[in-house]
Amino acid sequence: EFPNSSLGRKLEMVAKLIQTHEARETNRDVFYLQIGGFDTHSNVDDKLVERFSEINSALEAFVIELKDKKLWNSVSLIQTSDFARTLNPNGGDGTDHAWGGHYFMAGGAVKGGQILGDYPDDFSLETGSQALNRGRMIPTTSWDQIWNGVAQWMGVDETDLDSVCPNRDKFPAESLFSESDLFDTNGRKLSSPRRRNLR
Repeated sequence: EFPNSSLGRKLEMVAKLIQTHEARETNRDVFYLQIGGFDTHSNVDDKLVERFSEINSALEAFVIELKDKKLWNSVSLIQTSDFARTLNPNGGDGTDHAWGGHYFMAGGAVKGGQILGDYPDDFSLETGSQALNRGRMIPTTSWDQIWNGVAQWMGVDETDLDSVCPNRDKFPAESLFSESDLFDTNGRKLSSPRRRNLR
């Protein structure tokens, strides 16, 4: 049963829509959900416990529902944010706006249990190549590098990837995440990627 929270209600609706893909004659869907409450300039500990509890219970219900309907292997969840938080706290036991952050992916086809990208090994301002003031980090991975692999998984042709990820040519090809970096497609990929039932 889905929790009666903002995210719980949204994920319940997405689960219902996914189950109607045949009636809607779609083989790919992208659903965008937004939740707030992470602008934690004060009392970050209490606020994060509350937010993470809501996320955990809503995601748990979503995964259970999709596994029960045998749809989990064709669904991927990707959590992103438009900015990150400082590693160093401010005077109000909170964190302020930062630059480099992270993504979180889950799904039946996602290669879980791995961290991709470069985690800083030096946080000092004097010697750290990625460090800025107050624990702000310069990102090492762009949106396009990650979405490149997601777009491939969704069946976007190689010739169309530059349109879908317009800045991917600004990075070395070997730094782009591919479908095989992000997803386990063994036994799940149909003969034609354009015909996969992806949500």
